[in-house]
Amino acid sequence: MFDTLIVSRPQKQGLGRRLPGSMFSLVTHALLIWFAVEATMKGDTGPLEAGLDTTMVFLEEEKPEEPQEPEAPPPPPKGFSTLLAPIDIPTSIPPINLNEKFDPRQFSGVGVELGVAEGLLATGPVDLTQIFVEAVVDEPPERISFPPPEYPRILLEARVEGTVVLEAVIDTTGHAEPPSIKVVSSTNRAFEAPARDAMRRALFRPGRVRGQAVRVLVQMPIRFIIPGGGED
Repeated sequence: MFDTLIVSRPQKQGLGRRLPGSMFSLVTHALLIWFAVEATMKGDTGPLEAGLDTTMVFLEEEKPEEPQEPEAPPPPPKGFSTLLAPIDIPTSIPPINLNEKFDPRQFSGVGVELGVAEGLLATGPVDLTQIFVEAVVDEPPERISFPPPEYPRILLEARVEGTVVLEAVIDTTGHAEPPSIKVVSSTNRAFEAPARDAMRRALFRPGRVRGQAVRVLVQMPIRFIIPGGGED
């Protein structure tokens, strides 16, 4: 009656009962592992693939610049020669004659601006077609009569005074050549026409070179002063 332990039977019965549960647990875990693996394999690989995407950049090696040859200087213009600096520089002063008098007629132009006055001091006929300047003639022209210019009414009523400087060639008869009369300067253009007219009517003693009357270029100021004053 007591050959069989009481606890032995429950253990046999418990093993048979636990075997189906263990199999179910193993199958369940296997399925879960299989689903996990499938889910992992089928997961989104976008970020990984995006991370693996690269852009190829090719860097071109810069070539060293070739040295340029200096340009040759342009040839000197034809007709001109290069001036060389003097090697020997004079240090002495040429002799000076302190007793010699300066004569401007030997250094002023005659007929040609900045020309050389050649032959003025020599004897012989004088070229009457030349125009001399006052500095080179023996006797410059002198004013004999000069009618007062007509004062413009508007400026006279406004009591405006002024000066006009005229340039003209005085011929061998003592008159100003009309085409040569020019205005050098003027304080008011209204004074210019009366001044020109007065210059045409003026009479001069002609300039002379070695006693002969010549044509001389002169400059003369003409002042416009309110009556009661005077005129130069």
